Amino acid sequence: MQAIMLGLTTVPGVMGGLLSDEQGSILAHSFPPYFDAATIKGAAELLQDNTVGLQDVTGGVKLFDIRFELGRLIIKPLPQMFLVVLCQPAVNLQLLFISLNVAIKKIEKLLKDLPATQAPPQATAALPPSAPVAATPHPAPPSSNRYRALSNEKGVLLTCETMKNAESFFGVESATVNKATALAISDFFETESFKKLTITNLSNGIKKSVSASVLPHDREGVYDGKISPSPSLLQSLKAKDGDQVVVEVVTGRGFFS
Repeated sequence: MQAIMLGLTTVPGVMGGLLSDEQGSILAHSFPPYFDAATIKGAAELLQDNTVGLQDVTGGVKLFDIRFELGRLIIKPLPQMFLVVLCQPAVNLQLLFISLNVAIKKIEKLLKDLPATQAPPQATAALPPSAPVAATPHPAPPSSNRYRALSNEKGVLLTCETMKNAESFFGVESATVNKATALAISDFFETESFKKLTITNLSNGIKKSVSASVLPHDREGVYDGKISPSPSLLQSLKAKDGDQVVVEVVTGRGFFS
């Protein structure tokens, strides 16, 4: 992967690039030495924290082109990864996009050829939460280091937990999950996007379909495998913190693409 990133710097006007996973870990980069490691890692973490919010607002995008007075930042979301290129303002975009497409195909081939048990370089595996007796892990792509969803035959199993200091509007029934959990739900239902979830309380069978939102700032994974219903939704489901629910995607476009 390092060689692929170095190849992008052969395009006139490209200063460097990086490839990071969805957890903000650097897989490879081609920035010159005066970009210190802490700065590059901080940029990857900021990218991971804020891209979900941008996806939510835009409904899903294929490319970010961010322009500054002295530079230009091209961000290409890939499955489970982000490819970022820092350029001079006058970079030849046509030539850059040709090189990006070549690099992406090489990355996809490299990941495809990895052994099933091997994760991308420098990626750290996430530990799954304790599983209920009836739950079985739903398989994720071999190269993914995201949270592995627990599921039954109907959907993804999550635990209710009220989010501390969360803003909620009186009478509004909604639910929030963190990015890792949202991606696991998307994996399970093999959908690229969703805005609504159907939530069923396992203890009483009460079911509600509500709007869903993503909490982007949960780098430590505190809310992995959890769902935070609004107070009104908790009341409608007759649920409390610690109760288990099954979530199903209501088909539609949303914050993933």
